[in-house]
Amino acid sequence: MSRWPAAIVFDFDGVIVNSEPLHFEALRAVLHDEGIELTEREYYEELIGFDDRGAVLHLYEKRNLPLEQKVKLRILGRKSRTLRALMQSRPIHALPGVEELVRGLWRNYPLAICSGALREEIDVMLEAISLRDCFRLIVAAEDVSQGKPDPEGYLLAIKQLGKAMHRNIEPKECLIVEDAPQVIRAVKQAGFKTLGVAGSFATDQLSDADFVLSDLTSIEVRRVLPILNTRLSQDSPE
Repeated sequence: MSRWPAAIVFDFDGVIVNSEPLHFEALRAVLHDEGIELTEREYYEELIGFDDRGAVLHLYEKRNLPLEQKVKLRILGRKSRTLRALMQSRPIHALPGVEELVRGLWRNYPLAICSGALREEIDVMLEAISLRDCFRLIVAAEDVSQGKPDPEGYLLAIKQLGKAMHRNIEPKECLIVEDAPQVIRAVKQAGFKTLGVAGSFATDQLSDADFVLSDLTSIEVRRVLPILNTRLSQDSPE
C-alpha cells in the first residue's frame, strides 16, 4: 500500500486562519437587521462547522421562525458583503504553526481545502497569508449541495485530487484536519482519518478525532503525528 496519508485536506476557518470572529461579527450584524439577536456563545457553541446556509437555517428553526427563500438569499448576500468589508479593514494572519506546517507538507503531500466559506473569501485570506499556491484545490460552500457537517465536500475534494493525480483516492487514505466536533464525527463515518485541532473547541471536545492537537505548531505535530513528513526540503520522501 502507498504511504499514508495519500492526501491531506484542511478545513479553513479556525484551522488555517482565525477568521471565526469575522464571520461572527458579520453574521450578527446582518441578523440584527432581521430582528434576530445572535450571541457570541450561541455562535461558537452551535454554529461552528456549519456553512452560512446551514447556520441561518439552524437559527431560524431553533426560533421557530419561517425562512422564506428571498429572506435567506438576502441574509447570505449581505453577510458575504459585510465579511468582505471586514476582511479589507482587518489584518489577516495564519494561526500559530500553520505557515511552517503547510509549507513543509505541500512538497510531500497533495493538499486541499474543504470549507463552508465562499471561495472568494478563502482566496482573499490565503493570498493575505501567502499560502494560496500550497493547495492544489479548494472545495468551497458553493461547490456542494450539502454543506458541512455533511462530508460531501471532503468526498468531492479527494475525488478531484484523485483526478489530478490520475488515481483513485479512498477516504481511509486521507487525513482531514478539522476543528468542529460534529464535522469530525461525520467525516469519520465516511471513512476518513481525522486530526482535530483545538481553537474553536477545547481538546477534550475533539475526542472523536483519531488524533488531537492543541495547535499546529511543529512541536505539537511531531509529537502526535511523527509519521507526517513536514520537511521543508524540496526532496520528496521515498
